[in-house]
Amino acid sequence: MLLSISSSSRGRAAAVLPAVAATAALTFGLYALLIALWAPDVRSGQDQESNNAIAVERFLYGPLPVAVIVGSSQAQRIPSSALGPETLNMALAGHGPLDGLAIIARSGRLPRRIYIEMNNVGHTTDAAFVDSFLAEPGYTAKRVVAALRTTYQPSNLVVSELRRAARGRDDVYYPHAADRETHDVLIAQQQRLLAVPPDLAPIEHNLAETKRLAGILAARGAELVLFEMPIEPLLEQTPAIVAVRRALHAAFISGDACWNDDAAPRGLPSTDGNHLGSDDAAVFWAGLSKTECGRAPVASGQAPPN
Repeated sequence: MLLSISSSSRGRAAAVLPAVAATAALTFGLYALLIALWAPDVRSGQDQESNNAIAVERFLYGPLPVAVIVGSSQAQRIPSSALGPETLNMALAGHGPLDGLAIIARSGRLPRRIYIEMNNVGHTTDAAFVDSFLAEPGYTAKRVVAALRTTYQPSNLVVSELRRAARGRDDVYYPHAADRETHDVLIAQQQRLLAVPPDLAPIEHNLAETKRLAGILAARGAELVLFEMPIEPLLEQTPAIVAVRRALHAAFISGDACWNDDAAPRGLPSTDGNHLGSDDAAVFWAGLSKTECGRAPVASGQAPPN
């Protein structure tokens, strides 16, 4: 009797599965059609991981921008409202400039100008992260069916629309630090951490890889602008920051490489020592965007393109 009941249950389940699969396929098909017809402008989503993916997908699948910013969460603070329609911010929280440069180099898409934030050059290339966007068949599938992209996951779409309804745009706004006591504690912690110069060996390895990718992109015709995001004024001259800055400028010599400024950036009040609020980041961008290189620069040690 038990065997008979079990067989009957399995039979009912087997009969229901095709209907469930068909319903799921129909639902996704309708959602994919909605996204294709609507093409909502999603610039940020539910969390840091989603925001990174959305930025990369905008570069890979959207109109080719004239300029692209690559770097870390420090440059990510530059708000899209300050950039204008021709510049894309592909700085990635938790990553460094190498991942953004690798994505551009492998994609075959070439903006005319690439701004490279160098504060976090200590982050090595995350090959798995880069592959997650460019590996096949996912890369092509997401080009054909936009609904497959992280950008258009329903949760990200809902968050984007709610944010836009609340304040007219959906990019994340970072205010100034409101709690002065907490801010001062964070700065004191950063001062202790930055009091000792870092091991420069991994940084020099990453700089060599940065030069390699920069050379490839410059040879293809991109103009590269290197820059540092300002940090808390009390931290700008700490031993660790100064040591890394010297390594940066030794690897990318002014005249061979285009820096927005040879001097250390003027520190600005931060939320935690390293990250600016959105308003200050926008002010910094207003100056950075006016950088003139005079010629298409190449990475130090690279021959100029013919």
